[in-house]
Amino acid sequence: MAADLVKVNAAKILRGNVIEILYQYYGTDISLAVLKQSLRVKGFTADDDLIRAFYYLAGDGKRYIHVEVKEQYWDSLIWLTPAGVNLAEGDITDIGVILDE
Repeated sequence: MAADLVKVNAAKILRGNVIEILYQYYGTDISLAVLKQSLRVKGFTADDDLIRAFYYLAGDGKRYIHVEVKEQYWDSLIWLTPAGVNLAEGDITDIGVILDE
């Protein structure tokens, strides 16, 4: 049971880190590879976890990020939507995202 909570919190932190990094680059589209490298510095390395975070953050009712998918997936471009900026700035909250404060 405790292991499940650790996994859930790790997913929330990863989502928050994605939002925070994209906020730093706001106004510039970056590739998924650049984002992945930035997250690697923070200790996140699993592609599957990162892809799940993208699905959550871009999902219906959320749409915090937009991914323009390219032929080579990691060359795809990603950026924050206005809702993502609101989340990063604390104007809105999401129980599934933990941001550093």
